[in-house]
Amino acid sequence: MKIAVLVSQVPDTTTKIVIDGSSIDESDITWILNPYAEFAIEKALKLKEADSKVEEVVLVAMGPERSTEALRQGLAMGADSAILIKSDHINTEVLANKVKELGAELVLGGKKTIDTESSWTEAAVAAQLDLAFVHTANKLDWNGDAVLASREISGEKQSFKVNLPALITCDKGDDEPRYASVMGIMKAKKKPLEEVDQAADSNIGITVVEAELPPARQAVKLFEGSPEEAAEQLLTALREEAKVL
Repeated sequence: MKIAVLVSQVPDTTTKIVIDGSSIDESDITWILNPYAEFAIEKALKLKEADSKVEEVVLVAMGPERSTEALRQGLAMGADSAILIKSDHINTEVLANKVKELGAELVLGGKKTIDTESSWTEAAVAAQLDLAFVHTANKLDWNGDAVLASREISGEKQSFKVNLPALITCDKGDDEPRYASVMGIMKAKKKPLEEVDQAADSNIGITVVEAELPPARQAVKLFEGSPEEAAEQLLTALREEAKVL
């Protein structure tokens, strides 16, 4: 059995974003492995450790050459191999075809990417391969030859017995992504990392016309006096200055 994990490289949340026309200036950006993909890798590794039928955990990414850094990080965590489909755009049909070619029975991914706050890639791959799909699972366990996927939605706990093949997106849950040790980093350099050139257009159907940073937060206005006096001043400001009343 083979588990494939869809991963991506995203800007570090501490990076200062500079807008260049309709996109961001990538020259000074620090790139990292998407944290939610780390959760998916950790769950894949635990499933492998729990069942000897799992022979390989393979990472799959689609993006520019720099994405190899994210893949190497996943390999250092313990994944067995990785594939980078080198392209300037993400195309879910290409990704789906690669997953199908690998013959992976279970496909995992993060519940979202922190750059676009979306999970359209994983959902589209599941649709194109006609796979059973569970979103935002925070715990995965084997249930015979099926996977028991658990999640919390609006304070409620849900569990699904998912027959394979399937695609599941992952949240953290109780699984802390394992630390990539020095030994793991050294081993990662020798693990297979295949790079495939693929000219492909984006197929998400979205065109960015213009981009801009959100306006700077305005200074906070404090009201002094007793609670009653402050409340009266607040109502006056909302009515006469903000004009929302």
